[in-house]
Amino acid sequence: MLKKKLFVNGVERTVIVDPEATLAQYVRKQLCLTGTKVGCGKGECGVCTVILNGKVARSCIVKMKNVPDESQVITIEGIGSHENLHPLQLAWMVHGGAQCGFCTPGFIVSAKALLDQNVNPTREEVRDWFQKNRNVCRCTGYIPLVDAVMDAARILRGEIKKEDLWCKLKEGASMLGSKEVRPSALAKVTGTWDFGADLGLKLPENTLHIKLVQATVSHANIISIDTSEAEKMPGVFKVITHKDVPGTNRINGMAFPQNKGDGKERPILNDKKVFQFGDTLAMVLADTPTQAEEAAKLVKVELEELPAYMSAPEAMAEDAIEIHPGTPNIYFETHRIKGEETKPLMESLPYVV
Repeated sequence: MLKKKLFVNGVERTVIVDPEATLAQYVRKQLCLTGTKVGCGKGECGVCTVILNGKVARSCIVKMKNVPDESQVITIEGIGSHENLHPLQLAWMVHGGAQCGFCTPGFIVSAKALLDQNVNPTREEVRDWFQKNRNVCRCTGYIPLVDAVMDAARILRGEIKKEDLWCKLKEGASMLGSKEVRPSALAKVTGTWDFGADLGLKLPENTLHIKLVQATVSHANIISIDTSEAEKMPGVFKVITHKDVPGTNRINGMAFPQNKGDGKERPILNDKKVFQFGDTLAMVLADTPTQAEEAAKLVKVELEELPAYMSAPEAMAEDAIEIHPGTPNIYFETHRIKGEETKPLMESLPYVV
């Protein structure tokens, strides 16, 4: 174990930690500061961003043994609170930057580091900053995020007040189409919105943790699934496969009316085939996430690999084998219906795309 002193969000902490643990694991598990999320675990997505000694750091790849003694660490919880939002947090809410909210804390912390060194950035500098520090968002298209940073910078420069940004609905006006802030935004910009992994750290003692055993090929027949070695691992309670699913182990995976399937094409836990990369073959239940992950590696799956159709045309080819046996690969057809000529209408509109 490693012992050192850190200052986390201005509070002195005596740290006793595994040297190989990451900074993200320390702040999330030992300090319960779950506003710092973990996405890829490889430093590529930026959701785990913190400020370490004044610099942006992706905490999922920073080992605690490499964090200097008496370091200063700032997480989203140290940026602002529900009662005293940082201008970035407020602007993020106003511009709809917090959509799913998973990347939001990392973006705000990263933007804070930018504005600490440059309170008057250009839009290009903001985008370049997020690119350099690998802050990735799958919801927004980035424009609202850059808008939020630019307005937060205006507040910090004293050009506008926080109140100037806030949406003011006229009495009786509808929220539809307005800039009214979504109800979940406050929790998301302050890091208090819990996702599954956050709740997992807050469960009662003796709660089991699950790790999925997933297919690493895109198409295959399953010959066997051997769980015997995994079941012997310390902390493992049970390894679940299709044999443990009560009933038919089938759901309607092609949920369209009038499709050409029988409504029970997809297994809950795969038993005969792998249909796509990531299909679930088994579930390991153990006392800790680490024990579950280690045991999952020992589940032996024997496969007969089949052609992987990586595009619709490949799957639609005449010689393509059926992905779901008994259901044609072109399992749903619809008909094109053309209405009246729209050109006269289009010519009358101010914008046509």
